[in-house]
Formats: sequence, structure tokens, C-alpha cells
Amino acid sequence: MTSGPPEAGTPAGLSRAELEGLYTRYAPVVFRRARAMLGREADAWDMVQEVFERMLKAAGEFRGEARPMTWVYRVTTNVCLNHLRARALRDPALAGVSPEPSADAAASEARDLLRVWVEHLDEREQAVATLLYLDGLTQEEVADILGLSRKTIGREVEELRRKAAQLGAPPKRSGHD
Repeated sequence: MTSGPPEAGTPAGLSRAELEGLYTRYAPVVFRRARAMLGREADAWDMVQEVFERMLKAAGEFRGEARPMTWVYRVTTNVCLNHLRARALRDPALAGVSPEPSADAAASEARDLLRVWVEHLDEREQAVATLLYLDGLTQEEVADILGLSRKTIGREVEELRRKAAQLGAPPKRSGHD
């Protein structure tokens, strides 16, 4: 994606028109991801707005060598995980509230797992675990999305396995694919 001169009020990196194009193209993707992670449609729409607001504020940080979808995915994951952490801190009773009904048992199990991760993993571990074990990405893809080295992700996976074993639920996926 090439970037012309930024419009007034828009940081260098991406123009307002380019961000509008990202919104048009990726808002449905962000919504589906947020809905899957949070389980509630209203929360998912709030996250769509927050994701694109953050992207507008951080447009100058967009690395031109990264694919826009990589950036959108990383911001969405971080915003949703932050929302889950805030929900757990703000009102612990709400942290366990059932999401909207879903016919997808796997999505429900994934949300339950996310709640456990929010309580026991740090922010980077949560992002790595979400991308590896819920989204099924490879370690190389996770490294690309998070802007970390493949070696760092490998170390994170080992730490995740150690913590998961302590929690009594070791991850089943190797993440080496």
C-alpha cells in the first residue's frame, strides 16, 4: 500500500483515505474476530470502532513492509484481549457471564479458554496463545503479526506449555506447522 502525503490531521504513514479503505475492507473481519473472542455482538461492534480509532491514531506506525491485514489482525487481537482483561478487573462477576447463544461449541470453548488466559498469562503470552492455539497460525505467522522473531515465538511457546501444564491443560498443537 503506497502512501501519499497525509491529509490534514492524519499522521504520516497512512492517509485518511487509505484508512477508510481499510475500514471498508476489514471492518467485517474485525467484527467476526471480536465476536468470536468476546461472544457478544454489542462488544464486537464496540471493538470495531476502537480498532479503527487506534489505527487512525497510530497510522504513522504502520510498517509499509507488513500486509495491512497483519496490522489489522494484531490490533484487533490486542484490543479484544485488553477488553477481556478490563472486563475481568472492572467486574469479576461479568467475566464469567455467558456470551450470546451460539451453535458453535468450539467458539464457546475458545472463549472459556481466553478467560483462563486473561487470568494467568501476561499480555504477550495471551497474544501468542490466541494466534497459535485459537487461530491455528504457525509460529512464523505469529512472529510476523506480532513483529517478533521466530526464535522469540519459540521461547514463548515453551513458556506457554510450561504454564499450561501447571494449569492442567497442556496445549495440544505444536505451533511448528
